[in-house]
Amino acid sequence: MTSRAGRATGWLLALGAAASGCAAGGGAGGGGAAAAGRWRALPEVAPQGEKCDTGSYVVADRAAARFARPAVVDDPRVTTGRKRSRVAVLVYDPILECEGGKRMVESTAGVDPVECSHILADVVREASWGYLTYEIAEVIVVDGYPTKVDGFRYSDETFLAARDKQEWQPSPASYRAMLVENGLLEKVQRHAIDEVWVWGCGGMHMDEFAMYIPNRHARFGPTDNGWLYRPYDIPPECGRTLWMMGFNYEVGPDNMVHSYSHRVESMGALQFGDGVWDTKGRDDPWNRFSRVEMDAPGSVSEVGNCHVPPNGQEGYDYANPRRVLCNADAWRHYPDLTGTPRLVSSQEWGGTHFGYQKWLLEHLPKFPGADAHGYFNWWVYIANTDEELEELGPAKGR
Repeated sequence: MTSRAGRATGWLLALGAAASGCAAGGGAGGGGAAAAGRWRALPEVAPQGEKCDTGSYVVADRAAARFARPAVVDDPRVTTGRKRSRVAVLVYDPILECEGGKRMVESTAGVDPVECSHILADVVREASWGYLTYEIAEVIVVDGYPTKVDGFRYSDETFLAARDKQEWQPSPASYRAMLVENGLLEKVQRHAIDEVWVWGCGGMHMDEFAMYIPNRHARFGPTDNGWLYRPYDIPPECGRTLWMMGFNYEVGPDNMVHSYSHRVESMGALQFGDGVWDTKGRDDPWNRFSRVEMDAPGSVSEVGNCHVPPNGQEGYDYANPRRVLCNADAWRHYPDLTGTPRLVSSQEWGGTHFGYQKWLLEHLPKFPGADAHGYFNWWVYIANTDEELEELGPAKGR
């Protein structure tokens, strides 16, 4: 069997029909492009620290690093309404001739990547109260494997052999190659595609998420944590922020939403923590939101983080029936966090991994207004990072 360069088959889905849930087209219904994001007027700021393997610059001493957060001015055009984000779903699903022509998804008993992508779109639309509508604008299925940063690409034979031995070629997948080889870079540049959701199986070596943010060091604080910002080799010539999610079709939609929650954590720490995630040492909005009783036994939990729910005693402790005092309800009227904590357990989210990730996202603030920390609608930072997503207009029938 010869190595394939990765034959791609793609099909465009009509935007209105492809949208998950109640996503409706803009056009005559009041949609339109947003104004240019204010970040474009910021002076260029050079990175501090040393470059690490995620492509992020990391400082050795965050307390000594200087940063002045750009002034935040409330803009209802940014924080309210309904925004459209067009997604390209890129699936690496090689045909395995050695298995009678099975696709990798079938061979691994994997989930349907397109169906799961619609599930994520629905979760985000509901959690953001309709602020963010992901539309699956294009699906590309590649009969092959991702090109790696060093140029290496598996064949069926070399991939299956490595998978059998769990001895992998060490280079990570190249995000630049994913965009260029599949005709996506130009679409990102002209705003035909806003995000790319990449699906593969174990061993294809994509990260859970990657993002390139132009002039990142003027917009968000320096960090000592290389995982908070992960540009890898996403090309700067995108000219705008690009999110590239990495999902594994060998696991269920719970892990997919889990990956998205990590993205939330990164933007929360970058914007509200100025690059610092330390729930014990800081009291900014993000470090308070993610505070859990486990870090200070006997204290009141807030909402939690991707790995640890408010009542958790270790990572991935989503089914724990333990009851703790929790202040999560107060986040439904952020920035006013006054209220009476109540006892919560895993019953709040049904005791499941998926249920908890959805519960976590649903508690993110999504309100008009701003203060010195940032917008009261955190979804701006999570998905409308450049403040330039298209406005959808009112939902049909309302």
